[in-house]
Amino acid sequence: MALDPQAKIDPGRTYEIDVWVEMGDGLVPPPSLDDQFWSNVAVEFQSSYPNAQISFKAVAQAELEKEMQTAVTVGRPPHVLVTSSEWFRFWSDLQLPIDRFLPEAERGQYFPAALARVVVGQNHMAWPSQIQPRLWVINQRRLQQLHSDADLVLAAWEQVATWSGDDWYNLRDKLKQLRDLRLSPIAHQLGTSEPMLQVLVTAGQGLVGQDGELLISAELIRSLCSEWQAMEKEQFVSWIQGTLLTDFFSNRRAIIGPVGLWIWSLGDNARRRGYRALTVPDDVMLLPPPGSSGSGGYLSGTMVDVAVFRHRRFQGLAHARLSMELARDLSQKLGIEMSRTGLGVPANRRLLDEWQSIVGWSLEQRTSLQRVLEQPMGLPSLDRQWHEARRQMVDQLLEPALEDFIHGRIGLDVAEELETKLRLFLEPLQASRSKGKSRQSRNTE
Repeated sequence: MALDPQAKIDPGRTYEIDVWVEMGDGLVPPPSLDDQFWSNVAVEFQSSYPNAQISFKAVAQAELEKEMQTAVTVGRPPHVLVTSSEWFRFWSDLQLPIDRFLPEAERGQYFPAALARVVVGQNHMAWPSQIQPRLWVINQRRLQQLHSDADLVLAAWEQVATWSGDDWYNLRDKLKQLRDLRLSPIAHQLGTSEPMLQVLVTAGQGLVGQDGELLISAELIRSLCSEWQAMEKEQFVSWIQGTLLTDFFSNRRAIIGPVGLWIWSLGDNARRRGYRALTVPDDVMLLPPPGSSGSGGYLSGTMVDVAVFRHRRFQGLAHARLSMELARDLSQKLGIEMSRTGLGVPANRRLLDEWQSIVGWSLEQRTSLQRVLEQPMGLPSLDRQWHEARRQMVDQLLEPALEDFIHGRIGLDVAEELETKLRLFLEPLQASRSKGKSRQSRNTE
């Protein structure tokens, strides 16, 4: 559909806009549909477009796939869908790209990690709303024991966070700049493969190339696992359970990660729990995970976005324009509303002043957060087929295999086994792509 931001709105016609809102057990759920928030959204939009009739429907997270399948089957998906960002869904082919409504100058107002989540191929496929990144946290008091000038230590960490590609082999040497000889500077919750996943995806330049080629090898996977085992044996990286926050708040850990923004929401609650050695958030700074801002960087976490769908052709450009404008407004308002707890942040930088005044964060906190989120994080953009393939490779193959490795259920032989599974996963997709190109070539001869 050739979207037109200037499409003429017929004042004599009523435009019905159906909005579905995914509701689930996420860390930061949207407001209940009984909340005044939604009626305020409708009233404000109708002040500009009085002939727009907006209806909201809550859909349980567990039922969303079924509900959408039913709606798509009869050719009537919602005009607008508020959901957690996850490409590729079976309905994604019906989404309209937001590019015509998002001028190039405006794209700079979004955090790079947020915009990168909604890019597929060359198109931005949804409005970023709110992002809940899993960032690392650093205990500044412990850092000052490593060096009197904390800025120098943070500068050393920035070098760690921006490596890419083959440079990952120097990761341990870079991390050693932060090492406290008496303690492990890095601690992770036992049982999470996320740190290794960050490194592997970044070192693999995003796992999948533009033509669907596999960018990681058994050699790369084996070397990562070997280095990780070595760092663990040297007590450089510790895997612990239960005492993670206790050690951090009592100043016995310099770095902890990845934990997200929720740790800052503790505030004085940390003192009530008896952790009096650390003031949250005054003694805390946020850090990007190692490699997350390098080429092919991988930043995990949850994001909420707002998608617009094409309907039957008689809908027309005016209807599509109204749906897109409502989605844009809704994404910004939800970015503020869902971030009131401090457990997430609006994806649009222009909203930060309002958000900061609501949550009461200090200038130092905001500066720390922006310093991380403004880095060019995000995996390289791929066409839809390879974009979805990469997501499935991470979810279905990489994470389970790395979980087995860190739990000791499998050894270094995970490398060859994992490479084989990844190649077998891509082969039928590559064959299908080749056949499609051959048919297209014959049709043009």
